[in-house]
Amino acid sequence: MTTNSSQFISQEIDLNTHIMWFEKSNKYIVVNDLLNNLILNRIDSEKFPINASLLKQNKINSEKLKPIIDNIKNLLKECNQDYDKINPEQSHSIADKYIHQSKFKFNGRVVKVEYSDERLKSLIDPKFNHLKCNDEEEIIYKVQEKDKKINLFKNKKFLGSWGNKKMHEFQGKVSMELTSFFHGMSDSDWTAVFHGSTLFRGDNCLMLTGDSGSGKSSLSAILMANNFALIADDFSPMNDKGFHYNFPSAISIKEGFYNTAKSLFKSFEDLDGYYINDIKGNVKYLPDNQNQLILKSTCNTILNVKFGTGLKNEMKLINKGKALEKILPDAWISNDIKDAKVFITWVKSSMFYNLTYNDNDEALKMINEIL
Repeated sequence: MTTNSSQFISQEIDLNTHIMWFEKSNKYIVVNDLLNNLILNRIDSEKFPINASLLKQNKINSEKLKPIIDNIKNLLKECNQDYDKINPEQSHSIADKYIHQSKFKFNGRVVKVEYSDERLKSLIDPKFNHLKCNDEEEIIYKVQEKDKKINLFKNKKFLGSWGNKKMHEFQGKVSMELTSFFHGMSDSDWTAVFHGSTLFRGDNCLMLTGDSGSGKSSLSAILMANNFALIADDFSPMNDKGFHYNFPSAISIKEGFYNTAKSLFKSFEDLDGYYINDIKGNVKYLPDNQNQLILKSTCNTILNVKFGTGLKNEMKLINKGKALEKILPDAWISNDIKDAKVFITWVKSSMFYNLTYNDNDEALKMINEIL
């Protein structure tokens, strides 16, 4: 369907739950059946005819309808605003070579990253130390700090610039570039990137999501110690065929989990520690220790994780709309309509759970029960 010369999608994804996507803004909204019908009516007709039986069924009279209509008008206005496109400046100079550099090898491909100073190296290298090599590189990325901004280049082609408040976006761009290179893919091949950790065992794959500090990285380490192979940590890319791909970074383990990690992995104590900031404190980066390398897998089991000493050990199947309220704000999804369709198809075919736990063994037991 179209609205204001742009396309949109409306799909039922669960009981009394629809997802709507708007091309102009690349915005997704989750609505109930009634609101979905009201929005569709508003789009289809300037006169806004409303089915009387629908209003009766939902116990809404015409007087109460006006503020709902006004809110829908404002919502549609917001959803049909053009999304922000990043157009990098093209005039940036860069040195032929920087002395601070590292080479990383994964999936038989070697990349070299050069840095204009040692501090920039600390933003990328720790997660990939286990991939370091001395082989001949296929491609060179350069990371340069200039005028209080970090610039990124690919074979001298300028890719973008980020200020201090956008370090997360910079690291996300680097992660996407490395993932595409390691798998021989391009930007257009990717549908979405989730803020989650994806793991695989046997024929089963699951993704752990949750707020920062919720315990998903710690739980990933526990699963790795129980024969799960790590596919991706904290940055889980999905392509336009619905496969989740390996992002070969190590897991960030916070200091509060060190003692448990030592009991799970003999090599943990030998890993270098890094101070991140006052919030995250000290961390160590734990690489996947499995012999099994999973380059890609379908993944249709998603757990929203929360650890806490006062929480119940509980696994609950949840409404997909409720799950998306947690997932969408931290996800990147391509603005192409084909990718919107792939994403929605993935949502419809997936099962979403809330996992709360206070005991590692109980969490593992509950996960085994649903796989």
